Amino acid sequence: MGERYSTLDILRGASIVAVTLLTIVLLAILPAPGYRTSRLVLFTVTIFIGWIGAVGAVFERFRLLLIGALGQFLLGFWNFTIGLVMLPTGAVLLVTAFLLRENSDT
Repeated sequence: MGERYSTLDILRGASIVAVTLLTIVLLAILPAPGYRTSRLVLFTVTIFIGWIGAVGAVFERFRLLLIGALGQFLLGFWNFTIGLVMLPTGAVLLVTAFLLRENSDT
C-alpha cells in the first residue's frame, strides 16, 4: 500500500491550496468596477501575509503560520467583503499552526 500521510501533512497541503485560492480570488476581484490604488495595496498586503503563512506551513515554522493566520483574520474583519475568502484561509493556517505546535512539543 501507499504511504500514509499524517494530519499535519494534509493540513500543510490544505494551507497551500487555501492561500493559492485566496490569491486567485483576489486577483479576479481586483479589476472590478471602482478600482483604486488602495484596493491594490490592500490585496497585495493580504496576499503577502497569506503567503507568509504558507511558507510557515511548508517549512514548519509556527511563528510564520501564526502571523499569516492572525493577519488574515484581522484584515478579514476589517474588510468583510473579501473576508469571506480570508477568514477560511486564516482558519486553515491557524489550525495548521496549532497542530504543528502540538506535534513539536511531543
